[in-house]
Amino acid sequence: MGANLVLASGVLGRHELRYTPRGTPLLEIALVGKRPVKDNFVFTRVDLTFYGKLAEAWAQSLVEGAAYQASGRLEYESWEVDGRKGSRLRVVGEELHRLEGADVREEEKGPVLYGADNRVFLIGGLTADPELRQTSMKTPIAKAQLGFSTWDGQASKSHYVELEAWGELAEPFKSLKKGSQVMIEGALKTEVWEDRESKTKRYKRLVEVGKVTALERLNAGAKAA
Repeated sequence: MGANLVLASGVLGRHELRYTPRGTPLLEIALVGKRPVKDNFVFTRVDLTFYGKLAEAWAQSLVEGAAYQASGRLEYESWEVDGRKGSRLRVVGEELHRLEGADVREEEKGPVLYGADNRVFLIGGLTADPELRQTSMKTPIAKAQLGFSTWDGQASKSHYVELEAWGELAEPFKSLKKGSQVMIEGALKTEVWEDRESKTKRYKRLVEVGKVTALERLNAGAKAA
């Protein structure tokens, strides 16, 4: 099992209430803002999905343009249709609160929350050796995949999260390999591109690493010194 926590805040950019084929309420929201990175603010957007009767009730009181704080977890989903495989990383929301006295500023594309949260905390194992390379400007990049499992009370479920680390944050990955246990702190990032064949937009969600800590499993039979 691994740790799995997402913290996000921002101005409510949109919200939509739908129902699954079995009738379960499903509330999708987008929180937009600017998070502090060193001496700058970087635009951030986090999309979350809430399930259940509480999500149905929240949908009636949410106000677009107001600021909210949410917490949740990452869920890996995979499928196959007509021989074509697909997967995605969804943020399943668990808690939602309205922020009072938030630093909301009106900008050209609409209101944003300054000092917004976009934080991810994960513990798991690397599923392969990290891929290390450099950009044309000689900036180091490390890419890896983190695997972990969760227990929903009935069964264990496996999750896979793509990791990306830039600059000096890529250095720790040089000493890591497949199976290495790590704790990751970072931020959600969404890559967008156009599929060459279908000309449709494609999306990929990953975690941009802010800190990586190597972990060592404790031997259950070992005695404390």
